[in-house]
Amino acid sequence: MIILQPNTSTQTISIMPRMVLVGSGSVVLKIRRDGDGLSESVTPLDVSSNGNFTDLDISSTILSEGSTYFIEVTLDGALAYRDKVYATSQNDYSVKHIISQDRYTQPTGEINDNTYII
Repeated sequence: MIILQPNTSTQTISIMPRMVLVGSGSVVLKIRRDGDGLSESVTPLDVSSNGNFTDLDISSTILSEGSTYFIEVTLDGALAYRDKVYATSQNDYSVKHIISQDRYTQPTGEINDNTYII
């Protein structure tokens, strides 16, 4: 999973694609938000080689805090890479990030649609 900042500035991601992207044809990154399906195609991309990895400089306008995304990188329409992205402004990765912090409560002692009597 790739972690990006939820802003519109240019960010670099390092990937290991299925094919050589540097100096090849048209490289397009498609990003789609999980849940509502909001999507965007990012092109043209700055593509560079970084040892065994390929660096992509991307900027997206749909990244929002705490959301997950699905990305695909294609070269002339052929799939080159696929991954998940998580957008967060958190910088300290030693602290666990809790998505549902203070928003989820477990109902107790009440009968609801999720209670089954056998």
